[in-house]
Amino acid sequence: MQELDAAINSIRVRFGSQALTRAAELPPPQPWPSRTSIDRLTGIGGLPRGRLSLLTGSGTCGKFTLALLLLAGATREFAHAIVIDTNSGFDPWALLPFYPELSALTVVRAPAPEIAGEAMAALAKAGAGFILLMGEVPEHWLGPLESGANRSGTVMVGVIDAPGRAFAHASSFSVGLSRTDWIWERGQLVGLRASARCVKNRVAPPLGETELEIRYPLGTKSLFDHKVHVSEVSSHTPSLVSPASQARGQTRGQTRGQSWDLYQASAVV
Repeated sequence: MQELDAAINSIRVRFGSQALTRAAELPPPQPWPSRTSIDRLTGIGGLPRGRLSLLTGSGTCGKFTLALLLLAGATREFAHAIVIDTNSGFDPWALLPFYPELSALTVVRAPAPEIAGEAMAALAKAGAGFILLMGEVPEHWLGPLESGANRSGTVMVGVIDAPGRAFAHASSFSVGLSRTDWIWERGQLVGLRASARCVKNRVAPPLGETELEIRYPLGTKSLFDHKVHVSEVSSHTPSLVSPASQARGQTRGQTRGQSWDLYQASAVV
């Protein structure tokens, strides 16, 4: 122990007092307020910039709906919101009930994990505001990914059923979701309740869990006239649903045009 202290003192004498800093003395990462109840679980008032956050859980538990809510909010706040789609299963039309700004959205179709890792690391280093990763990237890309995001302050969110050991270790904040009950009204399935528990937090002390209620859009109206409602069961915390920034009434043809441009942009990446 004395030899270690002597080595630390020697480094500080040669290179200055800022050459080595204890982890407890480092400032917490800057938060991105997503205006969801997840902000309260992080302990810093928002998702950490420059760090990887995970939404995990098996089956239908609300993690994908929550990810779409975060993504839609990011399209309204950042110039570039990116989706890294590792299994070609992401459909931009699923975002419409959350009223996104589609002009800020780019989808990267990554047919292989290696391509997904390279694309995500490059985009984080380039300063993309928000990156949503659908799946997992190889372990050797986690270092460059974290390094680039730390410099640019990119908000990174991964959605996966069960992360591997390396991927889980690389994350700074992780929320585990599990469905607790289905919501039925008049014999019709209208939503679900899910428990959201903080399972890992390296930016602040863990702050327990909360219960979410997700309501699906129902009725005979077009999908574009509905909004998915996601809220905390407790009445003492704000709703997960952010105010829509776009007025309703956008025609289907206009939306298709934006979606096509989105795919054209993703094909270049």
